[in-house]
Amino acid sequence: MKNTTKTKKLRSSPSKKTRWAYLMQGIEPTSQAINEAFPDYHPQWVQLSQKCFVSGENFKTLRTLLGLSIKQCSAYLRVSESGIYKWEEGKSPVSFAAFELLRLILESDSFKLSNPAWDGWFLNQHGVLHSPDIGGNGFTPDQLVWSTMTRSEAALLRNDVNKLQNQLDTAIAENTKLRQMYVAQGVVEELAAMSETIDSLMSRIATARVLPFATAPEQLKEKAA
Repeated sequence: MKNTTKTKKLRSSPSKKTRWAYLMQGIEPTSQAINEAFPDYHPQWVQLSQKCFVSGENFKTLRTLLGLSIKQCSAYLRVSESGIYKWEEGKSPVSFAAFELLRLILESDSFKLSNPAWDGWFLNQHGVLHSPDIGGNGFTPDQLVWSTMTRSEAALLRNDVNKLQNQLDTAIAENTKLRQMYVAQGVVEELAAMSETIDSLMSRIATARVLPFATAPEQLKEKAA
């Protein structure tokens, strides 16, 4: 009897979703060995491993972007300096492991913190950011957001305080000027004297005897007599 069982053919290309991810990242899945080893789903770290070709020129680019001298790169990779020179000059094939390590460092969060301004700072395995100046339990993402909002609110409050302080300074200056004017120029005494004069005049007006004026006909009669 003829065996009609068909052997299932293994996939040798990424799945549709993985191909979409490659397209969106601008990466060409050129390694047939990877396609066969990962016949369907490609993790992103596998996808990114095909982002650039392994070559001496690209290795030098990675090293330069990391800010590493040949001596530093040699010490870190545990490779001789002459070996680094040979890779970059195309005299010997670049170790994929070394090339991939530099690429992963360049794209890592740890490298983004590798700046003198972040000296001593680090992210632990739980994603908590630690500062050498503060210590303690470090900062979670929520705490950093809260801290940013608090600084913004504090800045607004400082602006309000400055405005109120300016208004207070102006009021104090005006009050000081008025007090000096009253004391130095004797305004208070002058006002008091004026008040007494006005009271005296009002008193005299109130007690004065009012004399009626004669009418015109009465004046004519007096002249005729």
